Amino acid sequence: MDITANFYFVLILVALIAPFGAPVGATFFIISAGSLSGTFTDYVFFVALIFLGLVTGDIAAYTTASHFEKIFTEKLCKYDFYVKKCESSKNFFNNYGTLSVFLSRFVVLGLGAPVNYIAGFSKYSLKRFFISAASGEFLYAVIYTYIGFAFKDSWVSIFDVIVEFSFTGILFLAALFALYQLKKYLASEEGGKS
Repeated sequence: MDITANFYFVLILVALIAPFGAPVGATFFIISAGSLSGTFTDYVFFVALIFLGLVTGDIAAYTTASHFEKIFTEKLCKYDFYVKKCESSKNFFNNYGTLSVFLSRFVVLGLGAPVNYIAGFSKYSLKRFFISAASGEFLYAVIYTYIGFAFKDSWVSIFDVIVEFSFTGILFLAALFALYQLKKYLASEEGGKS
């Protein structure tokens, strides 16, 4: 099957399902779309197509999580751990939700889907979610499509660097979280001994 014959359909489909966490290689398709842009008009068309698909997918993932929040909460509220973590995530999103949603779109690739679900489960403001998600997705579409547009034939090498950077960023954030949890645990141990 020749993918270039159906590239627009595949691109919009990838943009729609990537925000749900489907491992479809959205960044790969977005950069390749940029490399297929022959003119600046083609580039703008691809950015618009990708942007609309991603934002629609983000809103759909958020809405899906928001819809099923009550069902999950009823089943999981019997566990103290869940109730505490649920309140913690709601407080986190009230304080840092806009920044989390915005940065998870184009800086720390791969965290967009979990953030969509957490925002929906937390009943985070749809208006704030939409504004921050749309802003981040616009930058994501513009930047990564432009990488393909600018580097044309050598974009595959650039893609490898982007994937490594994103993976390293996620590992760095995980290490920071682990250190924070360790510090919190040690502080509670010290408080318990007094």
